[in-house]
Amino acid sequence: MFDRGDVYQQWVQLTADDESYSEAAENGCQLEVRARAHEEAVEVLVCVYAADGERVVESLERLPASDWTVEEGLVRGRDQAERIAGGETA
Repeated sequence: MFDRGDVYQQWVQLTADDESYSEAAENGCQLEVRARAHEEAVEVLVCVYAADGERVVESLERLPASDWTVEEGLVRGRDQAERIAGGETA
């Protein structure tokens, strides 16, 4: 079970379709990335949890829909999550 925070709770309040990606990193971290189109933006949720489920990072980024697709936002979020799980500072 993950220690979900306010950012994640804010995300689930809007029941819009999203694309998602999840992975268990070699070091045991759990990565969860979601992206969706909302209004004039692509919203990207990046979550990284420690092996024990403790929250490491939950962040929400809004990218301009005129420059980003949902798929591109998902790739960007995945890259961020992998770097955070690898020890980079968020």
